[in-house]
Amino acid sequence: MTDGVAMLTRAKENLMFTMSALSAEQREALSQSKHEFIEMCSFNGHECNIDEDFRLHVDPEFGNCFTFNHDVNNNYTSSRAGPMYGIRVLLFVNTSDYMSTSESAGVRLAIHAPTEYPFPDTFGYSAPVGFASSFGMKKKLIQRLSKPYGDCIHAETYNKTDYIYQQYDYHPEGCHRSCFQTNLIRDCSCGDPRFPRNIGAFGDFHHVTERMDCECKQRCREIVHEVTFSASRWPSGATDLGDCDGMTETECENYYRLNAAMVEVFYEQLNYELLQESEAYGLVNLIADFGGHLGLWLGFSVITVMEVIVLILDVISICFRRRNERKHDRQNNGKSYPPTSGEEKSKSLVQI
Repeated sequence: MTDGVAMLTRAKENLMFTMSALSAEQREALSQSKHEFIEMCSFNGHECNIDEDFRLHVDPEFGNCFTFNHDVNNNYTSSRAGPMYGIRVLLFVNTSDYMSTSESAGVRLAIHAPTEYPFPDTFGYSAPVGFASSFGMKKKLIQRLSKPYGDCIHAETYNKTDYIYQQYDYHPEGCHRSCFQTNLIRDCSCGDPRFPRNIGAFGDFHHVTERMDCECKQRCREIVHEVTFSASRWPSGATDLGDCDGMTETECENYYRLNAAMVEVFYEQLNYELLQESEAYGLVNLIADFGGHLGLWLGFSVITVMEVIVLILDVISICFRRRNERKHDRQNNGKSYPPTSGEEKSKSLVQI
């Protein structure tokens, strides 16, 4: 292998393999702590409690991550849109601690529901140091139809027997990873260190080339956050950066510009978009069409019956009329009338 990018990618994977051999406590200690990473934070114009508002999440690829608004029973809500009413956080990454495998300096951000696994490597966004990165969100609610019209899965009733993220709701990405990890453990007796596993061995999975039969369906109800990203140079000369011991103001700004990032996450608008599937021809349409056709044919049948009755009555009436006419003719033919005076004279002349 001679390509620099490919060599760096393989070095990152080997480093991840090495880190996965350590215990959870060792991996946590090798990454930044909560207060080292998060210097300042505000939400909806109020100061955050860094100790309570952020929960530690150790990611196999990015190390220590911290989740804000993680408590389902005690959610933070914002009643207004705009950067001032979301979360604003100053993150210190300390690039002097970066290893040679680090290609860029910044932070990784993933926006997800509290009950979903974050997947920062797949669905994350990068925010560079030296910039104020703004992430504006728009909420979209997708409702899909289940059988017999669709083929989605209800996350509440999904069987999590083979799902490797047991503490989180079903997600198609988690399903694919679960399928991959399950087949890898079954066929190779080792697991991918990026995914949870129930065995102690791990190995190189690049030789796995066969197609895995994984059926991962979409959720029937899904919340999607569409994100718009913008950035500006940070810090400016008027920014209050706190204490910079032994540094001039210019040196302090350059130091933070190389080692820190300002991140803003907020709603661009408080309304949301609803995408709802509906059946093309449902039971209601069937009943309506059936009733319409039934009414048409019943009405047609009633008219036909009435016309047949009228026809029968007409036939009977004609038959009785003709019968009466024949009877009247017979009666007229059987009667005798007295002769007139002319007839008598002609008779007498004949007798002579």
